[in-house]
Amino acid sequence: MKARRVRIALIALATLLGLPLAAGSAVAAEEPQPQIMTVLDASGSMKERDAGGQSRLAAAKSAVTGLLDDVPEGTALGLRVYGATYPGEDTGSGCRDTQLLSPVAKMDDTARQKAKSEVRGIKAVGMTPIGSSLKTAAKDLGDSGPRRIILVSDGEDTCAPPTACDVARDLKGAGIDLTVDTVGFKVGAKARAELRCIAKATGGEYVDAGDADELGDELAGSVKRALTPYAVSGTKVHGAESCESAPVLEPGQYQDAMEYRQSHWYKVRVRPGQALRFSSAVIPDGPYENASYVRARLHLPGESRPFADEQQMESFWANVISTGVVTDRMTWGQMPDKKASTLVCAQVVNDVQAAAKKHPVELSVGVEGQAVGPDGKPATDAGAEAGKSTPDTSASDARNAGASSDSLMRPLPIAAAVLGGLLLAALIRPAVTRRRTP
Repeated sequence: MKARRVRIALIALATLLGLPLAAGSAVAAEEPQPQIMTVLDASGSMKERDAGGQSRLAAAKSAVTGLLDDVPEGTALGLRVYGATYPGEDTGSGCRDTQLLSPVAKMDDTARQKAKSEVRGIKAVGMTPIGSSLKTAAKDLGDSGPRRIILVSDGEDTCAPPTACDVARDLKGAGIDLTVDTVGFKVGAKARAELRCIAKATGGEYVDAGDADELGDELAGSVKRALTPYAVSGTKVHGAESCESAPVLEPGQYQDAMEYRQSHWYKVRVRPGQALRFSSAVIPDGPYENASYVRARLHLPGESRPFADEQQMESFWANVISTGVVTDRMTWGQMPDKKASTLVCAQVVNDVQAAAKKHPVELSVGVEGQAVGPDGKPATDAGAEAGKSTPDTSASDARNAGASSDSLMRPLPIAAAVLGGLLLAALIRPAVTRRRTP
């Protein structure tokens, strides 16, 4: 029933916004389900009580339990632990001390409870065999489709050689579709360097965490990136710093890049009787702050106040932050100087804070509806003007023009990714950070 409610809501919202749920979209595409394995450190150092007033292990258990509670239904997730059974100093035994607590399984109530029960029983006693744990975790994930390991450690590998980074390089070099994200939990410089190396070797991300809340956020972020890999597409365009110098965009899909707290401007030609759909999505290059948002504003020429303004905060369980504006049909009264068309100014504000200096931005532009004349009747020249420039079109139009209006009928990855993320957040489970809010 839950999956059916999500699908119904997707269809309803897509219909409202005029966005197709086509077979190639991020929501409807039958792409391989990513297999995710969380590898948790249970070495002796995890008994240290410096993680927000509790032991590192207790904080890690809390974070992993929260992740199990909150990941979307059907997420293929497993759990492996190392250093949890052998308390001695023999490297032969200590470096083989890695156990599969929970095989990769699609999360439902039964799978969640079973995995949480295993987490509760973990004890921190042993060594830190990161390299051998990576090898076995890669086998746990099978031999096909996208795979991701989320490795949490509070120290460096104590079982080299081979070094954990060499193991990661070997796994990637074998052609395995595998990404390893690493989380340094209260680590020093040497361990941080090793974990960074592991992540870099496999195209993953490294992040630091200091307590249960931070660790929970980073685990959720890694799962999010696994569930919603996203490749930016569309005609390249460069937004301007003001409306006056902004490029004019035809209906279609575009890609730009923006820095944190930067605004870009674009223009779209609209005629009386027509409505404008404009959406923008920022695809963070790695982990980002929970307070991040994207804003889209529409301005009529000469007007300082926007007539449409929408903002979207972080989409939990989707690594895309997007917002969109759908206007009413424009009227002749809104046309400056009673002209037969006007250039609406579209502003995108990027407030996505992450390590990367710039983030890819994807834009979708749609103009819908029959243009009308002053008498309200269909304009006879609508078809002729729809595909050609007018005298006040800027010189950048030719460089930045996208596909024709027919491109509106193609799948819109922005819409699919955003709708999927929002609905997973709203209909499936509360977000990790929301669950922890007092």
